[in-house]
Amino acid sequence: MTIEDRFVGTLLGTAVGDILGAGIEGWHRDDIHSNFGEVRDFMSTDHGYGCYTDDTEMTLALAQSIVKCREVEGQHCAQTYARFYNPWRGYGTGSRVVLEELKKGADYRKTGFLVFPEGSFGNGGAMRIAPVGLFGFHQSNEQLKKAVYEAVVCSHANPEGFDGAMIQAKAIALLVNENLNKWNPMSFLAKLFAVTSTNIMRRQLRYLKEVVQKGISEDEAVITIGNGIRASEAVVCTLLATIKYHKDPENAVIQAVNWGGDCDTIGAMTGAQMGALHGREWIPQRWLDNIENEIHGRDFIIRLGKQLCRAVIN
Repeated sequence: MTIEDRFVGTLLGTAVGDILGAGIEGWHRDDIHSNFGEVRDFMSTDHGYGCYTDDTEMTLALAQSIVKCREVEGQHCAQTYARFYNPWRGYGTGSRVVLEELKKGADYRKTGFLVFPEGSFGNGGAMRIAPVGLFGFHQSNEQLKKAVYEAVVCSHANPEGFDGAMIQAKAIALLVNENLNKWNPMSFLAKLFAVTSTNIMRRQLRYLKEVVQKGISEDEAVITIGNGIRASEAVVCTLLATIKYHKDPENAVIQAVNWGGDCDTIGAMTGAQMGALHGREWIPQRWLDNIENEIHGRDFIIRLGKQLCRAVIN
């Protein structure tokens, strides 16, 4: 497995996790179980069969911006989000407002406060931040924080929204460097804790540490952590999936999605982490073959992952 495999796997993992969860977004896990047993394959959705949502679209936009600029440049990121923007992908109301204003040329440093005066604490910054984690896999925490800020400030200026993005970016940066056979979940959590900036995220990570140490059940952990749109819930939920199922990446994504809640985003972030750790070969052929493959589809994602790797390594 090469570093290029991990870059490509991160972007493909984002897409497959996103698509897998899209058909049951917002469902309670009990309803998922009673209706489907366990969702293991893509479903037809309003977006279309095998089509990703805004989670992947914004991730690809961010990766493209980094490739073009060879850095994380906030204005260019914002313009690229606006250029990639397709409303039918499932963007939330707040995101649509921000992206429409960015299309008109609004200042990216101010649009994050348009809908929520204190900024959004949602997971929309974290859901797309994986390319920054790849870009900063060899950087210091301070350098990574600056890059994350530039990538998310246009939409997620709230401290919790930023913190969630920072944790996800750091997780990707750590996992892309990891030897699977030597990976230590407790060391991983300690390094994530070191970059937190909000009390709510610290509490969540402390609890996740207890889950690992005390063997708290998966069901209890998911209920306690939460799996909604808040960054402090969704991001830590993905970390639970990664820690519990890191040796079985396909199952990690499946379980994360079947926990319910914000399934597509949690699936996308878990898929990104699995791609960073395992590369691309873990992705089942039945998923890979059915990723949409039009303008910004499967082949584009693979090329973009390789281009991002060259932009970072060279």
